[in-house]
Amino acid sequence: MSKPSTNTFCNKFEFEICGKIYKRHSGLANHKITIKDANVMKPTAYDLPEKAIEETRRILVYYIKERLKQSSKHAGSVRIMISYTESQFFGVFKGYIHNYYPKTGNYKCIFKGINSYSTLSKVLGDDNWGVKYFLQHQKTFVLSYQQPSNPNDPDPLL
Repeated sequence: MSKPSTNTFCNKFEFEICGKIYKRHSGLANHKITIKDANVMKPTAYDLPEKAIEETRRILVYYIKERLKQSSKHAGSVRIMISYTESQFFGVFKGYIHNYYPKTGNYKCIFKGINSYSTLSKVLGDDNWGVKYFLQHQKTFVLSYQQPSNPNDPDPLL
């Protein structure tokens, strides 16, 4: 007769921002250190004046709205990549940078979950950053979070 396993209790450590799950607390701690290091401005970058940062935010919001199309055939996920100087990027996203890739020099930000839209509103300084209005009172918008559907609720589109 075999002895029962003592590993029946399984801990999971999740980082709320990106949803990454770790088996050990040390893995989560290392992930947090990586994110903290990514949010440290490099010596080659310099602090921009607030006016320049606001201009960069306005350009980014304009670019996002340009990507929003009127037709429903353009629905779906959209990834936005913009070339910025490190100084511009840090001016807008400092504190929200998720990763830095030294080989390519690219930074990555992740905004997920229930508060993602409001977090981006705060970062971009515009509550309407994800809405584009068209003629005849039509609008297109960014949907950053969708509640998981309840399997007991019927799908209204079927």
